[in-house]
Amino acid sequence: MVLYGKRDVLNKTPQPSLNKKTLKARPSGLRGFTLQLFLFIVLPLTILVLVVAFGSQSLHHEAMRSLVGDRDLKTVQAAASSLEREIFHVGSTIQILSRTLEGKTDFNSLILTSDEIASTFDGGLALFANDGSLIRSSSSKVEWIYLPKQIPASFEPGEKAYTPKFSTLINSGVDSNTYIFVSVGTVRKEILVGAFSPGRMIDESIGSLSNSGQTTVMVISPSGIKGKFDVLYHGGPIKIDESLPTHPGIEDVLNGESGINYFQSSEGEHVVAFSPIQITGWGLIIEEAWEDIANPNLVNTQAAPLILVPVFLLALLAIWFGARRIVTPLQKLEKQASNLAAGDFDSINQPVGGIEEIRNLQAELIEMAEKLKTAQQSLHNYIGAITAGVESERKSLARELHDDTIQALIALNQRIQLAVLNTPKTQSGEMSELQTLVQQTMTNLRRMIRGLRPIYLEDLGLVASLEMLVREMEQSSNLPIAFNSKGQEKRLDAKSEMSIYRMVQESLNNVIHHANAAHAWVELDFRENRLIVMIRDDGKGFVVSGNPVEFPEKGHFGLLGLSERAELIDAELEINSILGKGTTILIKTANPNSQ
Repeated sequence: MVLYGKRDVLNKTPQPSLNKKTLKARPSGLRGFTLQLFLFIVLPLTILVLVVAFGSQSLHHEAMRSLVGDRDLKTVQAAASSLEREIFHVGSTIQILSRTLEGKTDFNSLILTSDEIASTFDGGLALFANDGSLIRSSSSKVEWIYLPKQIPASFEPGEKAYTPKFSTLINSGVDSNTYIFVSVGTVRKEILVGAFSPGRMIDESIGSLSNSGQTTVMVISPSGIKGKFDVLYHGGPIKIDESLPTHPGIEDVLNGESGINYFQSSEGEHVVAFSPIQITGWGLIIEEAWEDIANPNLVNTQAAPLILVPVFLLALLAIWFGARRIVTPLQKLEKQASNLAAGDFDSINQPVGGIEEIRNLQAELIEMAEKLKTAQQSLHNYIGAITAGVESERKSLARELHDDTIQALIALNQRIQLAVLNTPKTQSGEMSELQTLVQQTMTNLRRMIRGLRPIYLEDLGLVASLEMLVREMEQSSNLPIAFNSKGQEKRLDAKSEMSIYRMVQESLNNVIHHANAAHAWVELDFRENRLIVMIRDDGKGFVVSGNPVEFPEKGHFGLLGLSERAELIDAELEINSILGKGTTILIKTANPNSQ
């Protein structure tokens, strides 16, 4: 469907490249530059920034965890070796003391003084007979008489009686102190037992590890109850639930394993390094929140990739600014330019905003639109003047032919009739032929005059004139043309009636010469303040151009004339055509005036 009228036909710029079909194929704002910019630049950059930032953070995080874990593993292994040396020293000391007894039961014969002995065995020494009875003790800090029942394995005879044996953690029975007892056989098959506080020994050996305030050190040993363990030493800020053997590293180190473990606590991620103390079966555990002890510079470098985030945000801001101040105004201006090409001169006046260059471009387009509007109005007036001049010339020519040429032919015909009366019968045939030729010329001339000037239009009106036109063209073309008029006829002004007459005439000429139609129809429908004229056929049809400026390019000069005449009388012209089914032309006048 194509509508042409005063606002549609002459108000169109001659730019076929901006016709309606082309405009439909153009990308909208959602499929234009903004979306392409987002899909092919912003989105990939976003993903890249996030992958680089968080990927590098993850890698850095793992590297730092591994670095701290390796460091703690080496530390715990070194500390375990130091403890093993201290324990070996305690065992060696008790062996030396057992040899120096030389069968005596008096501790005065020992090679170490009491102060030296107390520095190692702060719980004292005791000598037992092989049946477990107490012979002598050097201190009263321990209830020695109950010791054989508490550590029966240490009093069992055998080949290893001269090898130091270490007990589990045992309460002294006198006060709240707990001791580890180490026993060894003497040459007289007696048993020498020394008691030392493991916490004091461990603190003197590796207590510096927990003095930093960030590292927690714990030494555990198996207890007499299966699945339980005793805490020999605990130093540092981290509180470990000592009743839970499931705490990372505890079960592993009690099984004689060494390694590192990581776990997430409420205070952050902790690294646990553990190593066994082979001599006694103890276990050393070091635990710390590795993020607290990491080098601050390393922590800062971990966040370095995040500098890309503000850069990315600035890029987004720049894109947003470009889209809002450049792309969006250009899209609005493009739409307004399309409306301008379609004849809407007022749309270009709506401000689109944007940068100064876009505003200047719109100002130039507004100025161009004003000039174009003025030029088209002048063209409209010029076409009206030409059409009026053509009609005036046709009217003058028709009058001259009617008043002069037709009258001369009538006089000639009368003279021929008189001559026929005086002509011998032998020559009457030639005179009759001449008379017939003159009459035929008069008939053709009268038809030509009617074509130049509808004689009956002013006197009989539009309906009668169009009906006569239809009958005459039907007769001359042998094409059946049906004519029908509905409603009460209302006279229009002379200019409108003449334009409608010419439009129907041109439409029927197009049907006769180009449509290859079998039938045609002309219908007039008089409505209240409105006249609708329809010319249709059942011919081959054609592809209707989306813009009337394309009519000349495709040879549709008749359609261009129709659109121009519709423009002159403020009528709407609608052309519908379907290939193989025919064409329909509607002419709708606005506000016809009764006469």
